Amino acid sequence: MPKAGNIRISLHKPYSTDGIELDSLLFEPSRPTRKIVIHIHGKEGHFIQNHFVTTLGNVYSRHGYAFLTFNNRGHDYMADLIKKTSTGFIWQQGGSMYDILEDSTLDIQGIINYVTDLGYTDITLQGHSLGPHKICYYLTANPAHPVRRVILLTTADVLYLFDSSVPNWEKFSLLAKKMVDEGKGKDLMPIKLWSNCPVSAATFYNYTCPDTNCFVFNGTHPERDYKNFNKLTLPTLVVNPENDFATGVKAEAAMYLLHKKTVSKQFTGYVMKNAVHNFLGQEDDLSQIITKWLARQK
Repeated sequence: MPKAGNIRISLHKPYSTDGIELDSLLFEPSRPTRKIVIHIHGKEGHFIQNHFVTTLGNVYSRHGYAFLTFNNRGHDYMADLIKKTSTGFIWQQGGSMYDILEDSTLDIQGIINYVTDLGYTDITLQGHSLGPHKICYYLTANPAHPVRRVILLTTADVLYLFDSSVPNWEKFSLLAKKMVDEGKGKDLMPIKLWSNCPVSAATFYNYTCPDTNCFVFNGTHPERDYKNFNKLTLPTLVVNPENDFATGVKAEAAMYLLHKKTVSKQFTGYVMKNAVHNFLGQEDDLSQIITKWLARQK
């Protein structure tokens, strides 16, 4: 057995509730714990893309929390997903260009079921970039969830990203709907998303349809609802970088609106000075903020 203070890191392959294989890394402290933080990565990211993921995995374990980071079905620009069926395994095309936000509940629930089977009962959901949007939707759509608290890192304003980086996106949304209606939802759009990401018609329309769950942290359109986020009552920590390309307004203004829109009675917000979207170079500072907050949680 490892000595006290050591960390166990193991590779796991849990499944979403519809059978998608979700590659995962589990960081565990040597002393048994029932506490775990589950990380949901952002658009076209993956489970170990950002440097802070490794830092947090190691730091959380030294503070009595296990940490699981996993590939959701929207990982990378395009991905071949393995799906378990009643008759064996099949391949399914996935990745960011085919990601549908509502499907994230299938991934998150599958991971929660998996860690519960491992004996973890004190569950924190953590998301980065598009991850917070998925967390907010999961928690709202699944009121009987077992999650105790949430950590939201870089609450991106997706509507701003469309306004600033996808010319004539409203017109292309109509095209995407037409393609979906014609059974061409898997076909790629003649336009890309920010970060030069290819996108299918079904995914483009999922982002931009009138009742979308992707427009959540609407700092550039504060008259709009902060959909799903405005229903979270759990203890919530938000850490946003001061210099974020995905916010559209100054970080302090974005944080003010989060304070205004939340209904949680235990909301804490931090703006990290000089930090960028993925907290590169400030991973230790980020871990200190989060672990201090976790230490105050029951």
